[in-house]
Amino acid sequence: MAIRIALVEDNPSLRKRFIDNFKYFQSIDLVLVSPTGEDFLNKMEQATAQELPQVVLMDIELPGIDGIETTARLKQSLPDIEVMMLTVFEQPDKIFNSLKAGAVGYMLKDESPSNIVKAVEELLEGGAPMSRTIARKMIGLISSDPNLSEDSKLKDQAIQEYGLSEQEVKIIQRLVDGNNYLEIAEGLFISPHTVKTHIKNIYKKLHVHSRASAVKLAIDKKIVGIVALILAAAATLLST
Repeated sequence: MAIRIALVEDNPSLRKRFIDNFKYFQSIDLVLVSPTGEDFLNKMEQATAQELPQVVLMDIELPGIDGIETTARLKQSLPDIEVMMLTVFEQPDKIFNSLKAGAVGYMLKDESPSNIVKAVEELLEGGAPMSRTIARKMIGLISSDPNLSEDSKLKDQAIQEYGLSEQEVKIIQRLVDGNNYLEIAEGLFISPHTVKTHIKNIYKKLHVHSRASAVKLAIDKKIVGIVALILAAAATLLST
């Protein structure tokens, strides 16, 4: 079954190019296109469950509310929908803010259509796709900036606040890294069924109902860090 995607892009020529390119891929179904964040959010409110996209390709620089704020608002109402930023910007602050808002991928618009489609598929499989140039930029930034290191005190406070066990923290870290249930099970030498049980308990403790919401809360509360998410995505890309 084709993956339902939405496109939010204000540039008419780019919007048409993406629409035309996506027609060649049977694995995806472009179900919604919007030129602004406001238009997109309005359409999402009116869409039926069958019309909702599974993945949103979100531009950052939009007229009105930008793509980062649009992503944050979408995640508040529909946390299960995945967002991948599709942009020309490589600034570290935009990447971090996009991830904090709930995006799980960050691809440049000049990537080939096949790479973008592959990134959509990877995202739904639990990955965190990122363009190679962005991955390199973020690795360099993280390596040179000590202020981006983990705050262990805040992490310990958050773990105590939510009553998370050591195993649950390990599983949350792997969710942030983009691992699927089988990969988590293999990495921790437990069964997939045990992983599902742990994740159910994690959702209950964190008061969330989806992977995306759990990842966002874990990053916001310093249970794990955005640095880990970026490094995991970057390591995957740079090893290929």
